[in-house]
Amino acid sequence: MSYFNVQEVQSAITLLSKTYPNLSKSVKLPNKSVEGRDINALIIGKNKDDAYSNSVLFTGSVHGREWGGSDVCVYFAADILEAYTKGTGLEYGNQYFDASQIKKIVEYLNLIVLPVVNPDGKAYSQSDPSRRLWRGNRNLENVECFGVDLNRNYDLAWDFRNVFSADALVATSDDPCDPRQTYRGNSPFSEPETSNVKWLFNALRGISYYVDIHCAVGAIYYCWGIDQNQMTDPKMNFTNPDYNNKRGVEDDEYSEYISSQDHEYARYLSSTFADAVKAVRGTVYTVGQSYDLYATSGAGDDYAYGRHTANNERNKIFGFTVEFGKDEFQPLWEEMEKIITEVSSGMVALCLSASKKSGT
Repeated sequence: MSYFNVQEVQSAITLLSKTYPNLSKSVKLPNKSVEGRDINALIIGKNKDDAYSNSVLFTGSVHGREWGGSDVCVYFAADILEAYTKGTGLEYGNQYFDASQIKKIVEYLNLIVLPVVNPDGKAYSQSDPSRRLWRGNRNLENVECFGVDLNRNYDLAWDFRNVFSADALVATSDDPCDPRQTYRGNSPFSEPETSNVKWLFNALRGISYYVDIHCAVGAIYYCWGIDQNQMTDPKMNFTNPDYNNKRGVEDDEYSEYISSQDHEYARYLSSTFADAVKAVRGTVYTVGQSYDLYATSGAGDDYAYGRHTANNERNKIFGFTVEFGKDEFQPLWEEMEKIITEVSSGMVALCLSASKKSGT
């Protein structure tokens, strides 16, 4: 076995939808990739046709070089579908979920799995050893160097030179040739791949949880990535222009507002995920807010959670970023197989907690 290529990921989505037609369906997203590839998501659940059903969205391979994110998504989807159909549990190392728990997930939640957000970037990264570390998409029309970093292209704090302090060390760039490969694109949602994720949020109004799978740190992060969290001053938030040019500096006068209830729940879900990872073979994942890694602008997890703050008619979505593995973007497949079981265990545990909140 080895990592899936892009075509194999698409074929797996099609095969799962045909094998389990009563429990899943493949959805062709409205925008082809820059290079013209179709991009499909898989919806799993007894209520798969209900756009308002409480849902968890999982995305993988937003960055081209992070091959394993799409593999995690495919294996997780296959595990859930097979276990529910056979009426069995799921065993990941020393972690076991019984049949009743799998049943609760599938019957009370929709699971939306978008395994490869960035098919062009992954295909390019896999095409030659010299290209293995390619991060962005393949938008080269106006970009001479590295493509667009899709996880800097979302519409939250995208305009980092206006939003953040000049002293902030923000991990994004408006330079297409920045060697960090963090070019944000020429406007928010300029890229078809991020526009597809936005479309899912808009079309499937029941999405309440978003988990974006990356590597390679060994952590799960919750919002915010803009700045340190605070729970006392709701006016101090990203929508307030009075705080422009003040964000992103540690231990200063500005911190990003999150309610104490949301903060507690986000930490609880993150810890639930990390505990289930550890149960498999003892691997410890760090739990913290995204800012603990570095200040980010235009990131998908912040955008997901910030949608409700910007417009309270939208569903509240708890956003998370999983950083699997340690220090390697493409672990040897023998290790990646073990990582898949760990992350899948965390995903099942998070879904089970989400189903408990919605189901009874």
